[in-house]
Amino acid sequence: MLLPLPVDATLPTPAVEDHALLALLSRVAQADARATDWLALGRSLQARAGGERGRTRAALFALTRAAQLDPDADPALLRDVAQTAFIVRDWPLVDAACAGLLERDAADANALVWRSAAAQAGDDFTTAEALLRAAARVVPNHPVVLHKLGLCVKEQARFAEGEALLRETLALGPNNPHARFDLSELEIRSGRYAEGWAHYEARHELGGDSNEARQMLGTLCPGWNGESLAGKTLLVYGEQGNGDCLWAFRFLAPLAERARREGGRVILGYAGPMRSLVQRMLPADVALEDSLKTHPDFHCGLMSLPLRLGVFDAAGWGAPYLRADPLRIDVWRARVAQAMPAGGRPVALVWNGNPEHTRDARRSVPDAELGALLSVPGLTFFALSPGRGATVEMWRGRGARFVDLTGQFEAGFDDVAALIASVDHVVTIDSGPAHLAGALGAPTSLLIDHVSAWFWGSETSRTPWYDSIELFRQTVVGEWGPVLARVRERLETLAAS
Repeated sequence: MLLPLPVDATLPTPAVEDHALLALLSRVAQADARATDWLALGRSLQARAGGERGRTRAALFALTRAAQLDPDADPALLRDVAQTAFIVRDWPLVDAACAGLLERDAADANALVWRSAAAQAGDDFTTAEALLRAAARVVPNHPVVLHKLGLCVKEQARFAEGEALLRETLALGPNNPHARFDLSELEIRSGRYAEGWAHYEARHELGGDSNEARQMLGTLCPGWNGESLAGKTLLVYGEQGNGDCLWAFRFLAPLAERARREGGRVILGYAGPMRSLVQRMLPADVALEDSLKTHPDFHCGLMSLPLRLGVFDAAGWGAPYLRADPLRIDVWRARVAQAMPAGGRPVALVWNGNPEHTRDARRSVPDAELGALLSVPGLTFFALSPGRGATVEMWRGRGARFVDLTGQFEAGFDDVAALIASVDHVVTIDSGPAHLAGALGAPTSLLIDHVSAWFWGSETSRTPWYDSIELFRQTVVGEWGPVLARVRERLETLAAS
């Protein structure tokens, strides 16, 4: 059996006092190292991993070497390789290990599920769905299998069918927070906000940094469920990603107005990278604290505000609510003008996001496809995300008018906002800058993958949450060509105006 070694995995350098691990590493370094030696090292590294990704990958490397030498060295070896590869998302290794498991037992439900995840990672939803349906025949009415099948179907834009499968999952276990959370996104996507916001609260039962903050605050005061704020102080804390926070900041003003009317007080607890950006939009009576100075009576996450405020209709929420620093705008307009050739229009561009994001491979446009936009005459493009200098230089070498000034970012999102305010148009994928551009009211073309985040709804070319954003959707998973062609037409109109 040919198993590929994990990508970017390295064996650790143990402390000198860790004699057991040193001995195992010394043994596998010998030319006559056997599968059992690598297996012992892999088991030892697994015990030391503690959930840390790098250590887990090191354990996976050792286990894979053992399986390469002798897949039958231990009855559980191949399963351990498949499961650990699944945990670290090494999809080629998952696929290969599961192929071996299924050769041994075609009714191995775990292997069917793990292999389906590898197929989905490669956008092969037909194979993924077939594998999950095979697993469902092996273990009928299994909540994990039904849940994963529902998500697989949803990723193919079969939303009603996906929702039905999630509801089947919940019928088997109504307290399943993952299924409730995934159901909420389908409900919100379709505009059923009352049900969707309520189910979205299931995120509090999942892991994550925001839940650690919530648990800490829970030792000080109860969560706010919409009670009167008369004589009370409510602490709202930032949670989830930058895009989520940017989207939810809009609800702080109506919350403050309600607290003012009832005789209460609101504090925003936020120490993130958008601190000064949000501070400019806060009403004068809303304090911003980056460390807990005030003892609150209630706490509430930003993303719970629409539920608590009864926002069950998105109409009227699309107007801009953030503004860039005027002094920084002056600086960035001068920089943009200096970088521009005579004439033409400046356009900011975001084509990929954080690779650690679970959807980044689907939401990002490959570097090689950017030529469809960069060749529009009369436009100069400005990279909006740092760290993309190599791609910018590649396209500049091919004659593109492409500029990267992100090395001059000094104040994080304040600089990003000022650069957005200094160009005529923004082209972006579904990431934090998309929400920032919409919140600033900047004219924006948003490239979104076949099944994007719930903010953008389904099938429409507009979102009620941001009046200035036009949506350009994939019609087929992974196919950016038609999307880029439509955006190019939009930019050609801009260049000619």
